[in-house]
Amino acid sequence: MNRSKFLFVFVASIFIGSFVAKQSVVMAQDAPVSKSDKVFEEPDIMAIYPGGAPEMHRFIAASLKYPEDARERNAQGLVVYTFVVEKDGSLSNFTIIHRADPLLNEEALRILQAMPAWRPARHKGEIVRSETYVPMYFKLNQNVAASGSPVQPVRNYSKTNQEIIENNTIYTIVDKMPQYSYGESGLSAFIAHNIRYPREARQEGIQGRILCSFIVASDGSISNIEVVEGTNKALNDEAVRVLGLMPKWIPGENNGVNVHVKCLLPIDFVIDETPIPPL
Repeated sequence: MNRSKFLFVFVASIFIGSFVAKQSVVMAQDAPVSKSDKVFEEPDIMAIYPGGAPEMHRFIAASLKYPEDARERNAQGLVVYTFVVEKDGSLSNFTIIHRADPLLNEEALRILQAMPAWRPARHKGEIVRSETYVPMYFKLNQNVAASGSPVQPVRNYSKTNQEIIENNTIYTIVDKMPQYSYGESGLSAFIAHNIRYPREARQEGIQGRILCSFIVASDGSISNIEVVEGTNKALNDEAVRVLGLMPKWIPGENNGVNVHVKCLLPIDFVIDETPIPPL
């Protein structure tokens, strides 16, 4: 499959730290507000939390109130909401795309709704509405978790390492996010080179975005790859297989220390030709 048939896009909310420096100069300038109400998924300049990733991390940490009932049941897991950043920076249209315990889902939404206005996105020089998402990974300190409490099932599909999840703090937003060793273009090329479009899916003209998550450990190794959102099993399995081939990344850092970080990565399967006739 050549690169023209494969679209790769980094998740803005996860890799927001890498965009802050580039956007700060542009965002300081005045720009006209678009008259269109179109919501852009990939604007020229992404919407960002004021102050960037470190400030958003601090806000989430300071705002978090782990629900007592969830704590007693040892409920943990990843919660992901999509939302629209309006032209005035306010947040709207919250939609959950990855659920954990209902109480954790509610707490994640409460935190998002309490956020201050973001710096809105820009497209073709105008301020526009845009869609993004923020992941929140709820993890209890095992030393204080109730003994014998049931643990939320973990939907791992590849390179599962339960020890990392159980014995370490897993971050979703850190001062310096993990990076593929050869940059964004290198990662795009790696996936495009290794991906194999499932024959049956191609025959049936099945396309779509598969949203995956994985943990980049403090040593850069990749583990616990799973599908967060996907509608076709063949595409899901192929996305996970390819991500499982990735070499070590440059690990993420928080306060100058390498840490374990859960990342999100969407892979778009796009067919730009007539589907193969079934045999």
